[in-house]
Amino acid sequence: MFKNLISPSLLCLIFIQCSMAKNTEANNASNLLSLIAANFNQGCMISSVSGITSNLTQVENKVRTKYSISACDETGFNNLDLIQTQVTKGATGLSNSSLITTKGDVMLATNKGGTNIEVNFTLNSETSTLDVIAYGTGNPLSGPTYRLVAGAQTQYKNASGVYANTGKGGSVSAPIPNVGTSYTFCLDFQSTVGGSRFLNGFNKACSELTDTERGSMSYYPIMQMMNVPTYAGGNQLGFVLNGVTLTSFTIGSIVSNTEM
Repeated sequence: MFKNLISPSLLCLIFIQCSMAKNTEANNASNLLSLIAANFNQGCMISSVSGITSNLTQVENKVRTKYSISACDETGFNNLDLIQTQVTKGATGLSNSSLITTKGDVMLATNKGGTNIEVNFTLNSETSTLDVIAYGTGNPLSGPTYRLVAGAQTQYKNASGVYANTGKGGSVSAPIPNVGTSYTFCLDFQSTVGGSRFLNGFNKACSELTDTERGSMSYYPIMQMMNVPTYAGGNQLGFVLNGVTLTSFTIGSIVSNTEM
């Protein structure tokens, strides 16, 4: 009698243990695959970056969002909610038809000071240009734009839709990007409490800026305070990669600590 009772119990216990072992093994395998996938996709991912503390009361010190796209293929771009046209893996574009655009609205509220876009890029030829389009709408995307030019001063698209050179502060030189060199530019699309719109930029990472550089327009190497288009068109972000490799871009609050 006991044999008849014990045998099914043992079988049941063995079955449960085997099932638990299989589930544990499956979970471990799944976790390992996830870890491997994450490690292999470091160049095609979204991550959080520390915010830049502002002295301006309306600016929120939010964590910034970094898009690493150097290893993205078409599927990778799609997974990051990015639309690409004629962009090869490695995030390289060859012409003015090479585009990357966010699918949704990613720009920050203008009543919170606007948005900073930090870009890491390489201009691959003497005719290369990288357009950084913020508060954009339409297809192709249109909006306030910085144009980073190989061997020349940074430009912007004015309110008439024409590209013109930006200015600079009196204590610094205008940055002139060289072909084949990797750069990081920190670019503000600033909206002030008084309703003014400024384009302020630096040819270095946002985290490397000093309080002096951020706190005086005299130290802005890229500066445009007049004839800047409105930021009311939309809230998408886009890039035109005309002979450009775009390694990453980061979205966050403005770094400028000045306004008028």
